[in-house]
Amino acid sequence: MQWELIPRRGIRTARTEILLGSSREDNRALMAAVPLSRENHRDGEDQFVGDGTMIFLRYQGDVLDRIMFIHGRLSLDGLELHETTWAELEPALRERGYTFDGPKYFADGLECPELGVNIATWEDVGGDGDGIEWVSMWQQ
Repeated sequence: MQWELIPRRGIRTARTEILLGSSREDNRALMAAVPLSRENHRDGEDQFVGDGTMIFLRYQGDVLDRIMFIHGRLSLDGLELHETTWAELEPALRERGYTFDGPKYFADGLECPELGVNIATWEDVGGDGDGIEWVSMWQQ
């Protein structure tokens, strides 16, 4: 399943848009049309898993304030953001004019203010290698 990043706003697939600031009830209804199963392991978080995809939607009360894309295919204008390595991704994003700062909202990874994302590698979170661990967005 292919997802697309909507910079500073959310993610979308063919028929579904998940936007920061939206309600949990609305997102559950939208995700019911996507072939992913919903799992709940924490209060304030819905996890959607299946077909090689894993997405965490985290809420403050009923309002979506964080999207964590953990596994799967996520792109921006044809550039793969997740199923790649930092060595491939970083120069491609810089070439498009995007910049990176140290983490401010997350403990790990780098933040791209223009896209409103934090990108962490396996090594950033204590593993080995520069594969992408997550692409995360938060309500700013």
